[in-house]
Order: sequence, then structure tokens, then C-alpha cells
Amino acid sequence: MKLVIIGATGHVGSRVMTQALATGHAVTTITPHPETVRRRKRLKVVRGSTSDPGAVAHAARGADVVVVSLTGKTRDGTLMQARLPSIIRGLKRAGSPRLVLVSAFGAGDTIDKAPWYMRLVYRYVLGRIMHDKTASDNLLMASGIPWTIIYPVNLKNSVATGTAVSLRLDQVTKVPGLPILAFDDAAAAILAAAEDPDTQGSQIIVTTAKGFRRARPGADVGQRGTFCTESNRLRTK
Repeated sequence: MKLVIIGATGHVGSRVMTQALATGHAVTTITPHPETVRRRKRLKVVRGSTSDPGAVAHAARGADVVVVSLTGKTRDGTLMQARLPSIIRGLKRAGSPRLVLVSAFGAGDTIDKAPWYMRLVYRYVLGRIMHDKTASDNLLMASGIPWTIIYPVNLKNSVATGTAVSLRLDQVTKVPGLPILAFDDAAAAILAAAEDPDTQGSQIIVTTAKGFRRARPGADVGQRGTFCTESNRLRTK
């Protein structure tokens, strides 16, 4: 698979890139500072800015999937709304490969699945960034290009367990407590969604093995409601 990663120097994007290369995928990343990216086999680094649709089109031409993992500061309520339109325009010029957007649990309809106290955090403490991610999610869904949106729960730099669970939004009734995933586990789940064409048009929650309550048996979960994966690529021995 030919994969483009936008945000490959971040906590999540860098790990998606490392795992994709280890799996044998060809990876391209775009950055205004190529010197910050370590050269590796099957990795192509393109100099450019995501604010330039032409540069995005150049990087994405011939790609199967583009993963976008960009996160600004907590107070930044404009990053994705500023960046995503030019990325989408560039992808349309490149033939509209599927865009896998890394959002965040607490954005969009996922907030309704959080406990009441976490809903307060998402609305008032993280309100600006969640508003930005919600707006960009909606922009992507209305863009006309193929898409998948990923909503990881809280992430931290810890040892991977290989037990991240990916479920479609309507398969989950609640995400209780404050589940925390390792960056590597989240990256494995994101890569799995990028590899699976059946996730196109899906909003996917990525959480821990105990960090969800499933919709009751027989509930209407849509045409693709059987989707559920456990990311074991990084399972420890």
C-alpha cells in the first residue's frame, strides 16, 4: 500500500509511519522541514506545506490512503479548520485517495458517549480544540472524497499492550471512566483502519479493551455494524 502521512513528526503520526514502514508499506510525508525526518527505506520526504494544495497533490499523487494526524495547542481552536480545506483540495487534484483523519474522543457525537464529568471537560476545558476537530470532521464528511474518521481516547507515552479496540461509533453506547491508550497502540489501530477499505465512510472509536460498552445485541448498528478489531500488531509477549 502507498501511504501518505501528514503530521509524521507528531506523537501519533510518527508512530503510524514507523509501523507502516515496518509492515512493508511505502510511505510519503510532507513537511516544510525535511531535515527533521530521519531517512529510512521506503520513506519519501517531500518538502512543502499543507497550506499549499499543489504541494499536497504532489505528495499524494498515486497514494492509496492519506493519514492526517495534526493537533495544536489546547487553546488553538482553528488549526484543523485552517489546514484541512487545502489538504482536501490537494487530494482532489491527486485523484481523491481515501483520507483517514485522526480526530479525538470528545469531538462530534462521541461526546455523548462520555461520562457526565468528562463531557464538562470536553466542553469547557478542551472546548476550543474539540470545536475545531468537530468542525473539521464535518468538513471532511461533506467534502466528497472518501474518508474514515478515527476518535482515539486519551493517549499517553507508555508501553504498548497491543489491546486497542476499534468500534464503529454506533456500536458503542458508553465509554466509561477515563480510558488511556499508549500512543503505539493508537497508531496500530489507525494503521489497521487505513489498511482496511471497509472502514471507508465510518467513524471509529479507538479505546481500551475495557473502555467501552457495546450496543445491545440486535441493536441497529448499520450495514457495517459488525466491524470490531483488536490491534494486536504490538502485543507484548
